[in-house]
Amino acid sequence: MTYAEMKEAIARALPAMLPALREQLYALNAAERIDDREAGELDDAIEARRTAGRASPAAAPLPAPAVPLGSVMERASIFPPRSRPRISDRPAAKLRRRRVAYSGPIPPGLAERFTVGEIAALGIVADEIAAKGRCDRSVAEIAQRAGVCTRLVQRAIKEARLQGLISVDERKQRGAKHLTNVIRVLSREWATWLARRSRSRWVGESKVTPADTNRFSSSLKEGAAARGSVERGFRRGDSRSGQPGRPAAGFRF
Repeated sequence: MTYAEMKEAIARALPAMLPALREQLYALNAAERIDDREAGELDDAIEARRTAGRASPAAAPLPAPAVPLGSVMERASIFPPRSRPRISDRPAAKLRRRRVAYSGPIPPGLAERFTVGEIAALGIVADEIAAKGRCDRSVAEIAQRAGVCTRLVQRAIKEARLQGLISVDERKQRGAKHLTNVIRVLSREWATWLARRSRSRWVGESKVTPADTNRFSSSLKEGAAARGSVERGFRRGDSRSGQPGRPAAGFRF
């Protein structure tokens, strides 16, 4: 094999055939069929052909700059940002929360399952149900009246729904803002408690008017005048229960 044939064979050979071609090249050089200069060139060609398929090690990529988590989580939305009502007057909110919770809107057997804030939220719901038979107030309004946050109202309603105390009817509207949910009482014990509580409230709110007070005081004066206790006084020694002018009986010891 001549120099040109050997060079063409190296160019066409597969990588697995290069070791055999190198041994053949050394044999041809030993037989003086290829001189040392040509043998060196062919050996360099075999080495270049052998390492041609290997990729050079690439430099390690530089670390990406840190991106704030807030900017990654921000996404464009077609809806305006929802503003949650914040309770600015915290002392007043605490008083409202305690006032509603301690007024007894839930039976004691059921109230022990909830916290004070949850009882206050369910108390506003109970007042609406007692007045109208259902509660269709928004979560924000219930939270404002109960003195709690909206998350607590949602948690209280969810817990009461899971326990089977209330039913929540969602009023969704396609392509428009959803209407508020309608809440009704399912617990017979709670419904009976609300009915008794409403009757006691109705009785407690019936007060005597000033006109009735005036009529009552005038009737007392007329009765006293008829008995003669106003015009006719009593002496110190007279008896109130005896006849007029008769001395009072002495005390016996």
